[in-house]
Amino acid sequence: MEKLSDNRLMELIKGGNNHAFTALVNRYWEDMYKHVYARLRHEEDAKDILQEIFITVWKNRETITIDAKGNMGGYLFQAARYCIIDHFGRSHTTIYNEELLSELLQAGASAHELLETKEMEQQVHEALNRMPERLQLPYRLSRYQHLTNKEIATRLSLSEQTVKNNISITLRYLRTHMNEQNGVTGMLFIFSFIIP
Repeated sequence: MEKLSDNRLMELIKGGNNHAFTALVNRYWEDMYKHVYARLRHEEDAKDILQEIFITVWKNRETITIDAKGNMGGYLFQAARYCIIDHFGRSHTTIYNEELLSELLQAGASAHELLETKEMEQQVHEALNRMPERLQLPYRLSRYQHLTNKEIATRLSLSEQTVKNNISITLRYLRTHMNEQNGVTGMLFIFSFIIP
């Protein structure tokens, strides 16, 4: 099995062959793990993402198409990219390295994808500008000036809990707005970090 091409493995996997699936996982796991871990810097999250990707491959095995070269690498690494973006979009996620996020969004992005990103950034700006200042100001201080909730509370003469609540309300509003506009929920949080 290990020596079969990706194309042949996928043919077997589409037929429900567990051994072919195991061979595919073994073939890509290490490289994908390194790729995902380099961006997340968290071992368990990286493993969870890989597990999610391969479960999805198994569930969707009958409809997955591989690239013209006959390998699954492109599909799997693109899936990893979207899973990483979705991971950063979750409200509980701590972002440690914004440069990695920017690289992630730029890496391999087509001109069309970059244009879509810019358009979504503009939508975030416009939605944020429509919010009451009491909500958008703590969010802007947090995301653009990188102040902590405590620093924002001191600057605005508010309690830390009020700052936290206001930022959460703003994030929920922006996610809902972007979902309605684009059907995109996971990427909003990242965009809030890279908008100039």
